[in-house]
Amino acid sequence: MNKKVVEKKVDSTQTDIAIVGGGMAGASLALLLSHHCPDLSVSLLERHSLPDSAATLKLPSFDTRATAIAAGSLQIFDELGLWKSLREHAAPISRVQVSDRGHSLGASLHAERESAACFDGMLGAVIENAALGPLLYRALENTSVRVLAPAEVTAVAMNAEGAQLLWRAGSDETDELKTLQARLLVVADGVNSPLCQRLGVATEEVDYHQQALVTTVGLQSDHGGVAFERFTDSGPMALLPLPRREGIHRAALVWTCEQDDWERLAALPEKEFIRHLQQTFGWRAGRIVRAGQVQGYPLKLSLAREQVRRGLVLVGNCAHFLHPVAGQGFNLTLRDCDGLARAIGRAMAAQAPEFGQSGPGELDLLETYWRERQHDQQLTIGFSDRIPPLFASRSLLLGGLRQAGLLGLALAPALRTGFARQAAGLAL
Repeated sequence: MNKKVVEKKVDSTQTDIAIVGGGMAGASLALLLSHHCPDLSVSLLERHSLPDSAATLKLPSFDTRATAIAAGSLQIFDELGLWKSLREHAAPISRVQVSDRGHSLGASLHAERESAACFDGMLGAVIENAALGPLLYRALENTSVRVLAPAEVTAVAMNAEGAQLLWRAGSDETDELKTLQARLLVVADGVNSPLCQRLGVATEEVDYHQQALVTTVGLQSDHGGVAFERFTDSGPMALLPLPRREGIHRAALVWTCEQDDWERLAALPEKEFIRHLQQTFGWRAGRIVRAGQVQGYPLKLSLAREQVRRGLVLVGNCAHFLHPVAGQGFNLTLRDCDGLARAIGRAMAAQAPEFGQSGPGELDLLETYWRERQHDQQLTIGFSDRIPPLFASRSLLLGGLRQAGLLGLALAPALRTGFARQAAGLAL
């Protein structure tokens, strides 16, 4: 990765597209733009330093959490030529089992039965972020994308040509400041985005007053590629299959907890933690025998009030930060990134009027992209916001409704397939 690391002597002053934020959203978008718009210059600015080798890459976005990649997202990665590398580090999802604690009724999605919602015979795959990050950056090395890192953006000014960024190669205030003029600025620096605050982009937030407890657990028996979504009084729990490591059957746990419960559970010794987990989750995945380091992440819904302006697009968690139920956050982001790259590529190829003097930053082009993405975003965001309280409610009426919904999924093939295709990102 030496050729991608910016040194102080490098002074890049012009680019067609500048992406600020080199996490999963920014790196994926850079790859998609390189694929669909090869004639455009793309610069990816990441505030943290990068190592000499992608294999040792450690950024905050590429932490110990795992990501469930839906079938539609696997198709996108396959088009980029990444699936062969991804599958070496991923566990396939062959079945999704949904259950409601305290009720015997549940629903299952099977890859063999829901073939219309599958990619390569699977409903999706699970990969640890620490493995996904190096794969994305290794792929970037084979593109013309300029990776500027460390690159701390200190100021941004929108102008007639797009956006001008002021940045320095590091966080030391004595470092030389550089300018970068971009026809299109893409903000991908995460939830509570500092750059969005500088640009005056307002957000709407719903605080769920909960924590996502995240860890890796060891299972006594093979998970068989089954992903579990378990709804409890406090919120949903997900147990996602992971590849075996050193002979241990592993799964990624996401456990929605109230704040007090999270603090209590995180402080428990491993054996006590496993006992509480087994009692709450049940025995559907067999005996849980190990638990790794527990981490917590505050849960909220955060939506930007505007995702596009002339010369500006927001993608990833700064555009929409979702509840982790059903693992839709990154998959929605990847579909957004794919849609943006395709919209720009189409306008370029057709020499459309909206690809005018400002090129990828033209407002008409960006509004076309936004209109194409609205329906998917509304469905996915609405689902992630409404499902947890529905299943957490103790109301008899709502309990009956959710049981009717699970019964419908269990008995109605058309309903089940439609649900599976939407969750897989293939219903559009």
